[in-house]
Amino acid sequence: MVAEKIPVNRQPKKQLEVLAVASDYFLRHGYKGTSINAMARDSGISKESIYRYFSSKKELFEAVIARELATYRKNLQFLDFETESIALDAALKRTAETLLGVVTNDRTLSLRRLIFQQVKQSPDIGQYYYEIGPKAAYENLEKMFAAHQAETEFRPEELAHYFVAMVLHRATLQRDCGVTKPMAKAQIRTQAARTTDDFLKAFFR
Repeated sequence: MVAEKIPVNRQPKKQLEVLAVASDYFLRHGYKGTSINAMARDSGISKESIYRYFSSKKELFEAVIARELATYRKNLQFLDFETESIALDAALKRTAETLLGVVTNDRTLSLRRLIFQQVKQSPDIGQYYYEIGPKAAYENLEKMFAAHQAETEFRPEELAHYFVAMVLHRATLQRDCGVTKPMAKAQIRTQAARTTDDFLKAFFR
């Protein structure tokens, strides 16, 4: 299972080096396009070093996914803040900025593509991604909206899904299709503010 891999901070230095190289390689070439021989040749890391820690390509791939998802989860930790101490519009703008910054960058897009390619063979990888990413974001938003239930006719679960759809659907689709490049911080702030304002006008009194 992906979630049961050894935490990164407890892995030997050489193993971390192998994982760093393998992560970049898998994200660039995909699972089918990656071979241990080619990775060793291109990176200068010996096959012996790779097989010392990982018995197969599949085991190395799962360790890479665990590593990348740990980074992804760390990036989304900014969503877990006390909503009682911040106004709803400010909290939503901060949430939208975080989501746009994390989900639409090149590395996250490559990670999602890699996961979706392999989810049929390894469903636990997709489930783990959903648990620490989309599901965690929805749950934080639901808590936020529950604190403002008197201001809307919609349920917190509905609001959470509507908000994420408004923030991410078009931006993610355009990035997936190669229509747009990664957004600059100023673009993210502007889009997050505009989307939040439209959302509040549509769903709150």
